[in-house]
Amino acid sequence: MKVALVSSDNSSIVRQGGKHVYQSLLEKYLLRRQINVRTFYPGPSHYQITTSRGLTLAFKYGLLRFWDPFERSRVKIADLRSYFRKLDLKDEDIVHCQDVVSASSVECSNNVVLTVHGYFAYESLARNFRGKESERESAAKRLIEIEEEAFRKSCHIICVDKERQNYVVQKFKIPLNRITVLHNAVDTENFFPVSDEQKKSIREQLGLPLDRTIILIASRFSPEKGIAYAVKATSMLKNNSDIFFVFAGGGPERGSIESVAESQANISVLDSVPHDRLSAFFKAADIVLVPSITYNNVREGTSMSLLEGMACGKIVVASRVGGMAEVIEDGHNGFLVEEGSAEEIYDRLLMLSKRISDYSIVGKSAHKTVLEKHSFEGYVDRLISIYNSCLMQTSSPEYKANFSPQSPAKK
Repeated sequence: MKVALVSSDNSSIVRQGGKHVYQSLLEKYLLRRQINVRTFYPGPSHYQITTSRGLTLAFKYGLLRFWDPFERSRVKIADLRSYFRKLDLKDEDIVHCQDVVSASSVECSNNVVLTVHGYFAYESLARNFRGKESERESAAKRLIEIEEEAFRKSCHIICVDKERQNYVVQKFKIPLNRITVLHNAVDTENFFPVSDEQKKSIREQLGLPLDRTIILIASRFSPEKGIAYAVKATSMLKNNSDIFFVFAGGGPERGSIESVAESQANISVLDSVPHDRLSAFFKAADIVLVPSITYNNVREGTSMSLLEGMACGKIVVASRVGGMAEVIEDGHNGFLVEEGSAEEIYDRLLMLSKRISDYSIVGKSAHKTVLEKHSFEGYVDRLISIYNSCLMQTSSPEYKANFSPQSPAKK
């Protein structure tokens, strides 16, 4: 089987973030299954657009307000769509797209599989739109047209949680039989439990305290990750000498974490840690905190940090949002707290830190959950089954007669 992995994000250039980790693991495990894999990711010029090239693109696509973040994002989207349209994919059995920009743009037959990692239109608006509210609706309409075209063109759609499935079904009327929910998965060869002696050795290597309860927050420091509530909870625990917080990541809210850390002895703020080194911090921790929130109507899917903590047999404390509420059974394989509640995070962390050994069974259950439902080996088995079903389905005369992709979206 020949499979093309197509994405707007190049995993070899941007090596952090859940989607990039997923793409790297997907290629690795498909190759192990003797699948003939080719990747089609945009090169550096699509990431680092110079002023002169930006002006050229702006004139080309009729978007002259290049100083505006949303207009710049539209230029980049138009540029990416042009790149994807030129790809020669006619010899591929399956074209597996990782976002709606690529899925809406590729020129191939009816063998497109699309993984929906997020909410493209809403997330683009949340990140980039700075215009008048009266202009927001028309801006959203253009982005939603790209989503709709991608969904209509796809033979099968994979959603990372049920909320995204509901979005695709309810807003775009895509039949349920064309959608599968596959929660994210983790590389259990890299993320796995260690003994107490091994944990102590790892802490020594990382320069972390040997005799404290270590709470790890490993994510991008941005509003939707709920970092503000984690920081507030740490302030409420600033006089607790038994707890030590490790923040690992980068992003716009890093400054607020560092300002608290300056006056608080039980916090360490690390730079973004390459993913191939991140597993050591998970193994060194006792508790993994994932405080994500609903932000601009967008909720996180199944957090990779959540699954990586579970894979390492750690006690995970996560917000009751998105795919995390689908994975965690409160009190069995982790703990759920209400989103945006620093007080509830504080209460839960304090309770766990006082009786950490009593809750080791929760970490063991978390590890078992990952092995049974969220290992990447099992994920790829299910994915290949979807590929095979698509090939059988798209080769049938009935499907060819009835399949009618949406007409191309506007730029």
